[in-house]
Amino acid sequence: MVEKPFKENGIYSALVTPFTKTRELDLPKLKELVRFERSRGVEGFYCCGSSGEGLLLEKTERMAIVETVAKEVGKDIPFIVHTGSLGTREAIALSLHAQECGAAAVSLIPPIYYHYSQKEVNQYYADVIDSIDLGVIVYNIPQFTGISFSKGNPLLENEKVVGIKHTSMNLYELERISQAFPAKTIFNGFDEIWLYSMAAGATATIGTTVNICPRIFGLIREAFEKNDILTAQILQHDLNDFIESLVTTGIFSSTKYCMTLQGIDVGPCRKPFDILDEEQKLQVKQALDKMQKYL
Repeated sequence: MVEKPFKENGIYSALVTPFTKTRELDLPKLKELVRFERSRGVEGFYCCGSSGEGLLLEKTERMAIVETVAKEVGKDIPFIVHTGSLGTREAIALSLHAQECGAAAVSLIPPIYYHYSQKEVNQYYADVIDSIDLGVIVYNIPQFTGISFSKGNPLLENEKVVGIKHTSMNLYELERISQAFPAKTIFNGFDEIWLYSMAAGATATIGTTVNICPRIFGLIREAFEKNDILTAQILQHDLNDFIESLVTTGIFSSTKYCMTLQGIDVGPCRKPFDILDEEQKLQVKQALDKMQKYL
């Protein structure tokens, strides 16, 4: 097993990407966002993933984001870089760049659009793994990719696969993977099941709403570790009420608007995402107001 220079029970922000009003990359705002989230208790960052609109970014933009985050956090807290791409060549280039910038690990969705065989998908990961000296976190998000990773996949036996980002409601699958590979770190990827994922074997979380309210994730973890399940459930229920409201207005656009409401104007999502209308903004504000005790 290669070194894992990241917090194995950490609360990681699936960092949103700030844009200007014309949807251009806003790096000064990204620095401000990272500083803000660190002050709120975020324990690590996951760059250019789904929440960061990674697949809507150009390669040079993805690199600029990583360089900016790396300079802002230094060696104080870890950052993980999503380097998944439609093709192997770009995934390798992004992974090498992440390594040069000091990333704690890279993480990749499988190649999408074409219906690749399992052998081809595994070779995509193997080619990236062989090109870098960093650990790799497999990004399991079947609802977006149509590809699911289970304990029987030989890819997970590779010692350079140091973890799995399990963005799936299938907790049985999570439990089976955690039992089969106890040395690997299981990252929960759906904020709605943070508590339940820990019961199934996850030790860390990478979440969209961690951008907004990292404190409640820490409180859920603390209650779980103390075996105070009732308190943990109450906290998870409060978090889920909040998430449920944001989902109805679009989770990514709503998350960015929540950051704007907290004083960090990260702009809209990039097209083809639509902007929130005034009624939706009001709904998001009302949901955020109910979370004030956790901010």
